[in-house]
Amino acid sequence: MSVDTLASVNLYLDYADEWVHSVFDPMHLSGIGNYWRVTAVSLIAHVVYYKLVPIVSMLLLPKVYGRMTKSEKQSWNIGFISLPHTIFDSWLIISHFNSPALNGNRMDGYDTHFEQFLPWALGYYIWDMFICLTNLRSYGFTYLIHAFLGVFGILVLASRQLQFYAIPFLLPELSSVFLNIRHIMKSARLSDSLVYKANFVLFLITYVGIRIGYEMYQSFGLAVAVYRGETGNVYYPFAVYFAVLGITLTVLNFIWLKQIINAVQYMFGKSKDSKKTE
Repeated sequence: MSVDTLASVNLYLDYADEWVHSVFDPMHLSGIGNYWRVTAVSLIAHVVYYKLVPIVSMLLLPKVYGRMTKSEKQSWNIGFISLPHTIFDSWLIISHFNSPALNGNRMDGYDTHFEQFLPWALGYYIWDMFICLTNLRSYGFTYLIHAFLGVFGILVLASRQLQFYAIPFLLPELSSVFLNIRHIMKSARLSDSLVYKANFVLFLITYVGIRIGYEMYQSFGLAVAVYRGETGNVYYPFAVYFAVLGITLTVLNFIWLKQIINAVQYMFGKSKDSKKTE
């Protein structure tokens, strides 16, 4: 690429920056203007990775991947996309769990180091929302709602508002690490293995402890603060949105908990049946 071409590209990108800021800054969403380039790179990377997973899987594990059904392959592919993301989210939140900048002021506190990682996560959530939308019959509206809430929530966080609440709302991704491992192992037809069952127990513990316990507790505290008008300098509609977000996530977590309990009953019921036939 010549120097003139590079200069022209940078000029167009600067124009794009100005336009995005002019549109979204008045909406109190400056994070879009600040990080749209990083978000775009992250989104493209996830799309490319999604295309590569089946190719690499067929090359490295032809027998395992080749015998899978269409739905198993889809679960395997998505699992291998989501697993690195959930590990990344978990690392990000755990490493900033005790951040003085975030914990010192739950409404107005922000951490510039923490904030720089959010657009990378946002690229995944946009990709995830697209997957849920294009596979609505398989995933249902609950997952689509969850994905949409995540996208807009990250946009608010990246705009230096309510960043503390990234902790209770993203820490539950730790349970999703084990969930994605479960999806991958189930697709590979390893659901009878001891490793699969041990992973399921870890998933259940983190799901109940973090998603049901910790997230619900923090959501209740946020709802009370918003009700009392204790929202600091945060744009009030965003504070209300996050309060509703917390309540909605809690409801969704209980809906999914019922499905998890059914899976537990099936798994251990299946184990008992297999022992009877031996």
